[in-house]
Amino acid sequence: SAFAGRRLVVFSGGAAKGTEDVYNELRALRDGGASGSIIGRNSFQREKADALELLDTAIRIYQGKA
Repeated sequence: SAFAGRRLVVFSGGAAKGTEDVYNELRALRDGGASGSIIGRNSFQREKADALELLDTAIRIYQGKA
């Protein structure tokens, strides 16, 4: 499918990753033109404070601030 002339692709699944691995993947996705990603397993399998920090950093990565 496409939205506003851009193809939408959704990938899901895979093993949980370390924090820096998640951040590096998010940066690569952002740099490749992605506007978001699915990181449920990588956030929900952490303690709440760590998960909130991970999600905050993920948002800042997509905003180009991290």
